[in-house]
Amino acid sequence: MKLKIHFTTLIIWFICLSASPLIHAQITDLTSDIEVLQDTIAEQPKAIPLINIVREIEATNSNLKLTSRKINRSPDIQKIDSLLPIYAKFLKTEGDLVEHFMQANPNIQKINSATVKWNGYLNYLNQWMDRINDQEERNAILIEGIIFKDKVWKLSYANAVEQEAPKEVLSAIKQTMDDVENTKNIILKNNNYYIRLETRISTQTNYVEDIIEDLIALKNSEVYDLFHLRHSPIWKTSFKKTKKEIKEKEQVQALDGRGVGLYKLADNQKGNIIFFLIFVGLIFTTLRYFKRGFLKYPYDESRNDSEAVIVAKNLILNQNTLSIIFLSLFFAKFFFSNLPKLLGDIITFSAIVVSIPIIMPIMSKRFKNILYCVPLFYILNSAKTYIWFSSLSYRLYILVEAAVVIIILYYFTRPFFKTIKQFTSGFNWLLIRLTPAIYVLSLISIVSNILGYTNLTDITLKISTQSGIITIIFYCLAIVINGIALSIIHRHFTVKTSYNAFERTKTENRVLKIVRITMYFLWGFFFLAMIDFLRPLLLYLSDTFTEPYKIGNLTFTIGAVLSFIITLIISFALTRLVSFLINDDDGVLRFFRLPKGIPAAVSLVIRYFIIGFGIILALSALGVDLSKFNLMAGALGLGIGFGLQNIVSNFISGLILVFERPILPGDTVEVNNLLGTVNHIGVRASNISTFDGAEVVVPNNNLISNDLINWTLSNNTKRVEILIGTTYDSDPNEILKILTEVATECQYTLKEPKPVALFNDFGDSSLNFRLLFWVHYEVGLQSKSDVSIAIYNRFKAEGIEIPFPQRDLNIKNVPENFELPVQASSVKPNEKVISKNTEKPLIEPLETDINSKGSSAETPDDGPVK
Repeated sequence: MKLKIHFTTLIIWFICLSASPLIHAQITDLTSDIEVLQDTIAEQPKAIPLINIVREIEATNSNLKLTSRKINRSPDIQKIDSLLPIYAKFLKTEGDLVEHFMQANPNIQKINSATVKWNGYLNYLNQWMDRINDQEERNAILIEGIIFKDKVWKLSYANAVEQEAPKEVLSAIKQTMDDVENTKNIILKNNNYYIRLETRISTQTNYVEDIIEDLIALKNSEVYDLFHLRHSPIWKTSFKKTKKEIKEKEQVQALDGRGVGLYKLADNQKGNIIFFLIFVGLIFTTLRYFKRGFLKYPYDESRNDSEAVIVAKNLILNQNTLSIIFLSLFFAKFFFSNLPKLLGDIITFSAIVVSIPIIMPIMSKRFKNILYCVPLFYILNSAKTYIWFSSLSYRLYILVEAAVVIIILYYFTRPFFKTIKQFTSGFNWLLIRLTPAIYVLSLISIVSNILGYTNLTDITLKISTQSGIITIIFYCLAIVINGIALSIIHRHFTVKTSYNAFERTKTENRVLKIVRITMYFLWGFFFLAMIDFLRPLLLYLSDTFTEPYKIGNLTFTIGAVLSFIITLIISFALTRLVSFLINDDDGVLRFFRLPKGIPAAVSLVIRYFIIGFGIILALSALGVDLSKFNLMAGALGLGIGFGLQNIVSNFISGLILVFERPILPGDTVEVNNLLGTVNHIGVRASNISTFDGAEVVVPNNNLISNDLINWTLSNNTKRVEILIGTTYDSDPNEILKILTEVATECQYTLKEPKPVALFNDFGDSSLNFRLLFWVHYEVGLQSKSDVSIAIYNRFKAEGIEIPFPQRDLNIKNVPENFELPVQASSVKPNEKVISKNTEKPLIEPLETDINSKGSSAETPDDGPVK
């Protein structure tokens, strides 16, 4: 059977591959027909009826006034136009200095500083270009409407002339036509102005890009190769400065001194400052809110949590302000990417200083003080960018820096082999494991410096010092993000009346793992940028991922495939996040006090939108033309009509369940003799957990089409009924009183509605009573058991009997061979044993009220017979 299925599948697949060219041709033809149809059904200009001409003139004049305000040249554009000549002159002067700078044999740090500065210049030009492009796009949209109006009014004027409209009307139409034509000319004139300004900015952009390429080419030249002998051995170097070194110093210092007024010249950081202040306010509010969450819902200290969870919790509670300051400084580097390097270094140094007290509590006592050396390393490394050294003084400076690294490491790790055994995990373990690598790199920098291989010295020393700096920053960032993420999880679970502790722990561990992997990736990204390997790597990956490959008629690139996969992964990750945050009534939407089930519906709509939008973006990233899916849509509709009808029916039923809300997660329902609690309402089916522990998957269509009992739809109260009987000797009034008291005294009984005890009927053996009382559905069985036992105990204390069923048995004839078994021990001495041949029945039969013919055995006395 399996072989037959596989063979059939293979044949169908072969037919599809064979027919793919034909299908592609049909799709192409269909696409062309659709484009022609769209052009045909596009709105065509028509003459305005003469009866509506006055009203349309007023509407057009109002619209033209609004358009005129929009097409006016904004002050920002005019400011760019006035600053551009000054900026171009400034860039030309800077470019001349860079040419001398590149001939001055600068070190890598100064080349990087110059590259950062020119990237800032490029960013300013790109921002100006974006503003102009936005204005051009707005004008392009407006010009389409104006051209359409121009055609309409020309047709309207011809129509008015044909119908011999009054001169006043013709004059008004003519004036409107002139206004429309004037507006169109202004837009076209402005567009030409913007294009000229854009061309001038593009010229400067190309100039700046050429300078940046020259600086990068200089850094990648053979002079700066790792194993290039850039200087003579240190013992052959003199402290005496040559004329060349003096000239190089003047050229480099001239370049460093420029650009101080650029920040004021551009004056375009106001918007970034506003957004940054809003971002800081958001961080402040969020972290304060999480801190109140830990105070309002105390953390369960009895939980056996990992060290990372405890650190994150203590961070939000005890170091809330430091976390706010650190995040603000960290993201300030991204908000103000065009800052001068000095100001950017000050922000980085401040972030390092703030991170020290955050990391300090989790450090071993032995390594706590080593954190204070990190700012020292940053200062020593950054000073090489701002201070000009002669050849020998620079080499002695970095020689001292390497020696300081070795001395500090030796001081904190001695004796090494004894210290390494003290740590088996955590950040302290990582530091002690990296110590040998730092020793080796520092020794390499010292030896290469002495021999004259200063390029190798720079890179090894940079790894020894700056790798520790970025490690401290990203470790602190990981701690803060862990605190924020675990605060969200803590708030999500603790606001619930009950939750699964295992699920919470699993969620926490998963989030910590994601944050840890993300920080590893970011650390590697910045580390490659630090050692100048990031740009070559990105260029190599760009060339690899954009290389086209062809299989049959299909052409694709690795980058497009990866973009497709990554887009889908991000989309599904966002749906999981949305489901976690707002999928239940205790989510982030609880502040709006929405009706039960509305958050789940909102979550479903958002998740479907994210998935749909993500699939469209993924297909677009893959290079798929979505207009060619029309034929596939028809085939899909045919498949739904034949084979997927049941699936689509369940899908639509799922949407009805979500929006109509006849059942909700957590409800107790009964359908098809199945009683249980709804766990999840899915796209195709819903999960119901029975009270026996089984989890049943019920198609959504069954819940819609069949009779459904929801015990907890509007409320979770349930009426409990207890039937009980007493002997005929008992007092019914007293029984009713006792039953009411017992039900009222039960801890589960609701006060409203009040318990009710009723006399039911006269039974064969008992007086039958009925007790009704209301409880919450969850305690229905327990309350019935407790009340029943309480009734029994009360009856026993009051001497009230609960009778067993009694029946009268009449035996008319006894067989001759019948003997009543009698045990010898049970016969008393004076008691006579009945013979088996007794003449009379053992039990006298009772006379019945009805004879064999169905008439009464006794005739009622109706009085004397007449």
